Amino acid sequence: MLVTRAAIAAAVLIFALPACGPAHPGRGGRGVATAPLGPVNPTPVQDAEFAQSTYQVLLSGERDSKRLDLLAGVVRRQFARAARRFRNDRPAGLAALTGASYLLRAGELSDPMLKGAVPALRYGAAEVARVGDEGRGTAYYTMLRSQLPKGPEQADVDAHLAAMARFAAMPSAAGPMRSLGERQAAAANRSLVEPSLENLERAKKITVEWIKAGLDFNAGETPIRTNAEREEAIAAYKAVRAGGASLVALYLRHGDARGALAALEQADLLRVVPAGLSDRLDRAASDDDPAAWGDLYQLFETSSEADRPETSMDVALGKAAAWGVAVELFRSEPKSMRGGAPLASQLVELGMSEVAPLVLVPALGDRPGVQELSWSLALVLRAIVAEDESGSIDASRRTFVAAKRLMELAEMPVYAGKLRPSAGRLYYVMAALETRAGELSRALPHVRAAVRLEPTLEAYGMLANIERQRGDTQGALKTLESLSNMAKKMGERVAEAEAALAKFEVHRDAGNAALAQTTLVSALSAAIDAREIARSSTNAARAERVLARTLEHFGAMQAARRATERAYEAARSDLRQLTATVLDASRRALTFNDLPLARKAVRQALDAGLDDDDMVYVALWLRIVEQSKGVSGDGSVEESLSSIDDNGSWAARLAAWGRGKSEDAELLKSAKTLVQRTEAEFYIAMNRRGTTPDHVASLESVAKSQAIELVEVTIARDLLARAKSPLSLKLPSNVKVP
Repeated sequence: MLVTRAAIAAAVLIFALPACGPAHPGRGGRGVATAPLGPVNPTPVQDAEFAQSTYQVLLSGERDSKRLDLLAGVVRRQFARAARRFRNDRPAGLAALTGASYLLRAGELSDPMLKGAVPALRYGAAEVARVGDEGRGTAYYTMLRSQLPKGPEQADVDAHLAAMARFAAMPSAAGPMRSLGERQAAAANRSLVEPSLENLERAKKITVEWIKAGLDFNAGETPIRTNAEREEAIAAYKAVRAGGASLVALYLRHGDARGALAALEQADLLRVVPAGLSDRLDRAASDDDPAAWGDLYQLFETSSEADRPETSMDVALGKAAAWGVAVELFRSEPKSMRGGAPLASQLVELGMSEVAPLVLVPALGDRPGVQELSWSLALVLRAIVAEDESGSIDASRRTFVAAKRLMELAEMPVYAGKLRPSAGRLYYVMAALETRAGELSRALPHVRAAVRLEPTLEAYGMLANIERQRGDTQGALKTLESLSNMAKKMGERVAEAEAALAKFEVHRDAGNAALAQTTLVSALSAAIDAREIARSSTNAARAERVLARTLEHFGAMQAARRATERAYEAARSDLRQLTATVLDASRRALTFNDLPLARKAVRQALDAGLDDDDMVYVALWLRIVEQSKGVSGDGSVEESLSSIDDNGSWAARLAAWGRGKSEDAELLKSAKTLVQRTEAEFYIAMNRRGTTPDHVASLESVAKSQAIELVEVTIARDLLARAKSPLSLKLPSNVKVP
């Protein structure tokens, strides 16, 4: 299993920044297409060109054929990216699919743009149907149908669309205002993601009807006696209170301030919007005023923060309007943070992270302020972590590469010690992501840069681990010495103990008994000191775990067990520390074939409700110990594995294998990454322990794996060390072990 993401997640700092900068004359937004745009011949766009190509179509709203062809290529690529994200993370997939639609404005959608979009549309339709979103469901199913050949799948889509149409036509148990509000929401949501002129016009008409019905509703004439009457009154109030902004948002989704004003004027509804809103619409439409666009962005971007959501504008509609306004704000002022920051944020939210740095670089200029550069680095940091968490480390890499100029700026001496996060922090996080993925050759230059720019205990530790696994023993020992010296200066005795333990393992694996003994004694001394000076439960639990690990190498298993019990007690109210303690105890139980320790770890895991990604390993390690000892299970393994959600995740696949629902070959085949393949190899090897001659060879392969963040790699190293020529290590007689 991988160690916790907490160290990476803790590095992500989100900082508020008031976008600012000098105004530059720009071009007005062009809004929706009102005339045929001609044939579309999509320009091929691969992931490597996606950032630059998307930047170009966002920078210019001109409707010439060259831009339209490039736009089509970008949209097709984003549909493909959305499909990949859906396979790992449904919310991330849906966000990316939404981004593909938002790149288009009403009148720009054409059939060639949807070529290859079937997987993403299929996922998207299923996802929004699951939550009952009629508008987006109709949109995605309609676009999906247009790309399917005649056959069973198209017939199935037709059935879905027919069922949705029948449901929409059925008499509603809700009152007239509520029913009209539901129809308005469905039409609006469809127009957001299926950007045709027809859908926009339909949404406009029903929104106007909804607002006027609300204006005509007079709750004061009839006393409210029932919940239904109360809900009708609230629905009417919402139509009046949020209707005008909703109508405006339909057009601002497409950056069309002029169209929004025209719709209000034609329906005689200017009176339902605040004067400030209509004034800003006029300034944006007539003068392409960046200040007006900026005010509009703030209004719609914060619409989800309304104090009365039941009577406020629909969140999805507000977010869509914020996107359209952000594009126009950027076009009006592309070389200021006021113009670029909102769009950069939107791009990260909609699965197009690598475009954000390209938007920010011109906005920052050659000597940005500390606040502006810090905000930009924080956005990039958030983006690369979010992309990795959605299963798209390639997108994390592209985002990091696109931020090269930001990193160069951040490394300038004038910013030394002033930026938060710093360039060194970004290098460290990117190195951590690569290390987690088992890509040590990619991680190495990043962690070296982190150590050079901002040396930390964590960075030194990562560098030493990589050097050790790559066979650079002397380099690893030298780095660990730097880590130890830094820990001493900082008074971090736990970190000192961990550095000494790492040195011990290097000497142990080299068969150097004298140096192994010396460094292990140093680790013991530091760990005992650390537990005595711990002033928090977190530090106490960590110190006890390090002490237990040190004692196990001395073979002092009773003392290690006592340290583990104290770690459990210290971590009782901290799930993160309790999880770490459970996993460490379970690891030790597997390494030393300790059945009582393994069973207690599983009971602790069940009582604490550990996440699936942790629970599965504790259960599998107990299962291996039980099999090794030839004893019947007590039901803990089955209870643990059956509690894991059968959602197709790697944890679910491991759980199925552990329950005998899949074979070894099937588990190996389902492993998609280096990390997963290493885990599969480990568990298959442990399952066959003592029955096949290649058991040791498989463990050696795991121990040498690039996936050094896996606990299984540590277990394999320890098992091999014990099986080969175990060193005779003596617990110092002058040390009192607690």
